[in-house]
Amino acid sequence: MIINYGSPAYFIPFIITGGVVAGLYFALRRRTEFIKKLVLFIMMAVNILQHVLKQFIWPHYFGNSYPDLINGAYNVCATLIFMSPFVLLSNSRSFRQFMAYVGTGAGLLTMLVPHWYIGQTMWQWDVLRYYFCHGLLLATSVLPALWGIYKFNWRDFYKFPLIFFAVLIFIAFNDLVFYSLGIVGEGMNFFDVLYEANPCWMMHPDEGFAFLIPVIDFFTPDVFFPDGAGRPYTPILWYAIPLFLAFCVIGIVLGALLDRHTFIADMRAFAGFVRSIFARRGALRVKYKKRRFKYKRYKR
Repeated sequence: MIINYGSPAYFIPFIITGGVVAGLYFALRRRTEFIKKLVLFIMMAVNILQHVLKQFIWPHYFGNSYPDLINGAYNVCATLIFMSPFVLLSNSRSFRQFMAYVGTGAGLLTMLVPHWYIGQTMWQWDVLRYYFCHGLLLATSVLPALWGIYKFNWRDFYKFPLIFFAVLIFIAFNDLVFYSLGIVGEGMNFFDVLYEANPCWMMHPDEGFAFLIPVIDFFTPDVFFPDGAGRPYTPILWYAIPLFLAFCVIGIVLGALLDRHTFIADMRAFAGFVRSIFARRGALRVKYKKRRFKYKRYKR
């Protein structure tokens, strides 16, 4: 079965992942929170183990050197896989919302755009690994939200891009550790290692998505873009502003949907505040006019 957009092979991962999520949701929805967290923790642990031990689990990696950069937090999805159990066990509402939004989005996006496997057969180990780990990431991110373990508050929308930038910095630090240990980048400087890996486009835009550059350029100062004289893209900052704005907009929209009662109450309170300002200005204007009228009568 060949993977192409709209082909049967394209939809199979959606069907399997959706079936697993739906089955677990209905099977455990009346169970205690402890049972739900235990199942989630086991799924997260399996995902971490298959990621860390690639060379011992997936046949197409047999014989590869271990450890390698691919065993660490070398991209966003890998970092989210490592983060997931810690977020589950934490009480941080912001990180839990971030995991629900970004973990679900990352898992879903990889299935929507299987860029590396278009035109290839789905019956190969790396394709199975790809869908297995991202399907688990999606399931363990959306199920806590569906079960009510992760609570939502739309007011936290501005925190999500900040957490995402922290994730990018952590990825760079992870790569620095592997570079310092001599596992990757032999004979290269660290900037070139990061530039070549380019996790989540932090170093430069992806050639396949060149149509986004004009949009990013509209929001980004020229000082963060190449100048034609050897200056490269400024890491992370070259797309930080539009990324921040996009995260905020998406956070507000999702927050309004998932926390609609608080959102509606806050919007009504804000509307009342705005009306009070205009009413106060109107009252002051009327009062000022009355004083002027009295003053004119007195002068006569």
